[in-house]
Amino acid sequence: MVYNGDTVKEWVGDSQWRAWRADLARFRKHGYSGWLSEGFWALTIYRLQRSLRAFRPTWFWLPFKAILVVIRKFIVMVTHISLPPEAEIGPGMLIPHVGPIQVIPFARIGADCAIHQVCTIGAAGKPGVPELGDHVMLGCHSCVLGPVKVGDGVRIGAGAVVVTDIPAWSTAVGVPARVTQHREDGIIGE
Repeated sequence: MVYNGDTVKEWVGDSQWRAWRADLARFRKHGYSGWLSEGFWALTIYRLQRSLRAFRPTWFWLPFKAILVVIRKFIVMVTHISLPPEAEIGPGMLIPHVGPIQVIPFARIGADCAIHQVCTIGAAGKPGVPELGDHVMLGCHSCVLGPVKVGDGVRIGAGAVVVTDIPAWSTAVGVPARVTQHREDGIIGE
Protein backbone atom coordinates (compact mmCIF):
# COMPACT_ATOMS: atom_id res chain seq x y z
CA MET A 1 0.00 0.00 0.00
CA VAL A 2 1.24 3.47 -0.89
CA TYR A 3 0.25 5.78 1.97
CA ASN A 4 -1.71 8.94 1.17
CA GLY A 5 -2.92 10.89 4.21
CA ASP A 6 -5.53 12.77 2.20
CA THR A 7 -7.38 9.66 0.97
CA VAL A 8 -6.69 7.17 3.77
CA LYS A 9 -9.98 7.80 5.57
CA GLU A 10 -12.08 6.96 2.51
CA TRP A 11 -9.94 3.92 1.64
CA VAL A 12 -10.21 2.43 5.14
CA GLY A 13 -13.91 3.01 5.80
CA ASP A 14 -14.90 1.04 8.94
CA SER A 15 -12.32 -1.73 8.54
CA GLN A 16 -9.84 -2.14 11.41
CA TRP A 17 -7.76 -4.42 9.16
CA ARG A 18 -7.36 -1.64 6.58
CA ALA A 19 -6.70 0.88 9.37
CA TRP A 20 -3.89 -1.37 10.61
CA ARG A 21 -2.46 -1.58 7.07
CA ALA A 22 -2.65 2.24 6.84
CA ASP A 23 -0.82 2.56 10.19
CA LEU A 24 1.95 0.26 8.93
CA ALA A 25 2.22 2.15 5.63
CA ARG A 26 2.52 5.47 7.49
CA PHE A 27 5.27 4.11 9.75
CA ARG A 28 7.16 2.89 6.66
CA LYS A 29 6.65 6.19 4.85
CA HIS A 30 8.37 7.96 7.75
CA GLY A 31 11.33 5.57 7.75
CA TYR A 32 10.28 3.17 10.50
CA SER A 33 9.98 -0.55 9.88
CA GLY A 34 6.79 -0.66 11.91
CA TRP A 35 7.53 -4.14 13.20
CA LEU A 36 10.24 -2.85 15.54
CA SER A 37 8.31 0.18 16.76
CA GLU A 38 6.62 0.05 20.15
CA GLY A 39 4.01 2.54 18.99
CA PHE A 40 3.05 0.27 16.11
CA TRP A 41 2.59 -2.70 18.45
CA ALA A 42 0.37 -0.64 20.74
CA LEU A 43 -1.72 0.31 17.69
CA THR A 44 -1.85 -3.34 16.58
CA ILE A 45 -3.30 -4.46 19.92
CA TYR A 46 -5.72 -1.51 19.84
CA ARG A 47 -6.93 -2.48 16.32
CA LEU A 48 -7.35 -6.14 17.33
CA GLN A 49 -9.41 -5.20 20.39
CA ARG A 50 -11.58 -2.86 18.30
CA SER A 51 -12.23 -5.53 15.68
CA LEU A 52 -13.14 -8.20 18.28
CA ARG A 53 -15.78 -5.90 19.78
CA ALA A 54 -17.96 -6.36 16.69
CA PHE A 55 -17.81 -10.18 16.54
CA ARG A 56 -20.89 -12.15 17.57
CA PRO A 57 -21.66 -14.23 19.58
CA THR A 58 -19.66 -12.43 22.24
CA TRP A 59 -19.32 -15.46 24.54
CA PHE A 60 -17.43 -17.35 21.79
CA TRP A 61 -14.84 -14.58 21.45
CA LEU A 62 -14.42 -14.07 25.21
CA PRO A 63 -11.15 -16.11 25.49
CA PHE A 64 -9.58 -14.09 22.67
CA LYS A 65 -10.70 -10.84 24.29
CA ALA A 66 -9.19 -11.94 27.62
CA ILE A 67 -5.88 -12.78 25.95
CA LEU A 68 -5.81 -9.37 24.24
CA VAL A 69 -6.51 -7.62 27.55
CA VAL A 70 -3.48 -9.35 29.09
CA ILE A 71 -1.30 -8.53 26.06
CA ARG A 72 -2.51 -4.91 26.10
CA LYS A 73 -1.61 -4.63 29.79
CA PHE A 74 1.86 -6.00 29.04
CA ILE A 75 2.29 -3.52 26.15
CA VAL A 76 1.20 -0.64 28.41
CA MET A 77 3.65 -1.74 31.14
CA VAL A 78 6.55 -1.98 28.67
CA THR A 79 5.86 0.99 26.38
CA HIS A 80 3.68 3.22 28.62
CA ILE A 81 1.39 3.74 25.63
CA SER A 82 -2.26 3.34 26.66
CA LEU A 83 -4.77 3.19 23.78
CA PRO A 84 -8.07 1.91 25.22
CA PRO A 85 -10.34 0.12 22.73
CA GLU A 86 -13.21 2.46 23.67
CA ALA A 87 -11.35 5.39 22.06
CA GLU A 88 -11.90 6.09 18.36
CA ILE A 89 -8.56 6.36 16.58
CA GLY A 90 -8.57 7.00 12.85
CA PRO A 91 -6.36 5.24 10.32
CA GLY A 92 -2.78 6.27 9.61
CA MET A 93 -1.83 7.01 13.22
CA LEU A 94 1.89 7.57 13.82
CA ILE A 95 3.46 7.10 17.26
CA PRO A 96 7.16 7.46 16.40
CA HIS A 97 8.67 7.26 19.89
CA VAL A 98 8.10 5.13 22.95
CA GLY A 99 7.09 6.99 26.06
CA PRO A 100 4.12 7.76 28.23
CA ILE A 101 1.08 8.35 26.03
CA GLN A 102 -2.33 8.31 27.68
CA VAL A 103 -5.57 8.41 25.69
CA ILE A 104 -8.78 8.54 27.70
CA PRO A 105 -11.56 6.09 26.77
CA PHE A 106 -14.13 7.50 24.30
CA ALA A 107 -11.72 10.19 22.99
CA ARG A 108 -11.94 10.72 19.22
CA ILE A 109 -8.81 11.07 17.11
CA GLY A 110 -9.06 11.60 13.36
CA ALA A 111 -7.13 10.11 10.46
CA ASP A 112 -3.46 10.74 9.64
CA CYS A 113 -2.53 12.04 13.11
CA ALA A 114 0.81 11.87 14.93
CA ILE A 115 1.35 11.67 18.68
CA HIS A 116 4.85 12.11 20.04
CA GLN A 117 6.12 10.94 23.42
CA VAL A 118 4.72 12.01 26.79
CA CYS A 119 1.27 13.15 25.61
CA THR A 120 -2.09 13.06 27.35
CA ILE A 121 -5.40 13.18 25.52
CA GLY A 122 -8.31 13.41 27.88
CA ALA A 123 -8.28 13.58 31.64
CA ALA A 124 -9.67 16.81 33.08
CA GLY A 125 -12.08 18.03 35.72
CA LYS A 126 -14.85 18.69 33.19
CA PRO A 127 -17.11 15.95 31.83
CA GLY A 128 -16.69 15.11 28.17
CA VAL A 129 -13.91 13.93 25.89
CA PRO A 130 -11.61 15.66 23.41
CA GLU A 131 -12.10 15.41 19.66
CA LEU A 132 -9.08 15.73 17.39
CA GLY A 133 -9.59 16.29 13.67
CA ASP A 134 -7.64 14.79 10.80
CA HIS A 135 -3.92 15.53 10.19
CA VAL A 136 -3.29 16.71 13.79
CA MET A 137 0.26 16.58 15.19
CA LEU A 138 0.84 16.60 18.96
CA GLY A 139 4.36 17.60 19.97
CA CYS A 140 6.31 16.09 22.85
CA HIS A 141 4.92 16.66 26.36
CA SER A 142 1.67 18.18 25.10
CA CYS A 143 -1.77 17.70 26.65
CA VAL A 144 -5.30 18.02 25.30
CA LEU A 145 -7.54 18.22 28.35
CA GLY A 146 -11.30 18.20 28.68
CA PRO A 147 -14.10 18.36 26.12
CA VAL A 148 -12.24 20.43 23.53
CA LYS A 149 -12.35 20.27 19.75
CA VAL A 150 -9.09 20.44 17.82
CA GLY A 151 -9.65 21.18 14.13
CA ASP A 152 -8.12 19.51 11.10
CA GLY A 153 -4.45 20.15 10.36
CA VAL A 154 -3.63 21.58 13.80
CA ARG A 155 -0.09 21.43 15.11
CA ILE A 156 0.22 21.47 18.88
CA GLY A 157 3.68 22.50 20.01
CA ALA A 158 5.87 20.74 22.52
CA GLY A 159 4.74 21.28 26.11
CA ALA A 160 1.44 22.92 25.13
CA VAL A 161 -1.66 22.39 27.26
CA VAL A 162 -4.86 22.67 25.22
CA VAL A 163 -7.92 23.52 27.33
CA THR A 164 -9.97 25.45 24.73
CA ASP A 165 -11.03 24.73 21.16
CA ILE A 166 -8.39 25.22 18.45
CA PRO A 167 -9.51 26.20 14.91
CA ALA A 168 -8.48 24.16 11.89
CA TRP A 169 -5.08 24.66 10.24
CA SER A 170 -3.58 26.44 13.25
CA THR A 171 -0.47 26.11 15.37
CA ALA A 172 -1.01 26.23 19.13
CA VAL A 173 1.73 26.66 21.74
CA GLY A 174 2.07 27.55 25.41
CA VAL A 175 0.39 26.91 28.73
CA PRO A 176 -2.51 27.32 28.26
CA ALA A 177 -2.22 26.84 24.49
CA ARG A 178 -2.97 29.79 22.28
CA VAL A 179 -3.05 30.03 18.50
CA THR A 180 0.12 31.60 17.11
CA GLN A 181 -0.31 30.90 13.41
CA HIS A 182 -3.27 30.19 11.21
CA ARG A 183 -2.77 28.55 7.79
CA GLU A 184 -5.23 28.69 4.95
CA ASP A 185 -4.58 26.79 1.73
CA GLY A 186 -1.00 26.11 2.83
CA ILE A 187 -0.22 29.78 3.48
CA ILE A 188 0.82 30.78 6.98
CA GLY A 189 -0.95 33.91 8.16
CA GLU A 190 -2.20 35.53 11.34
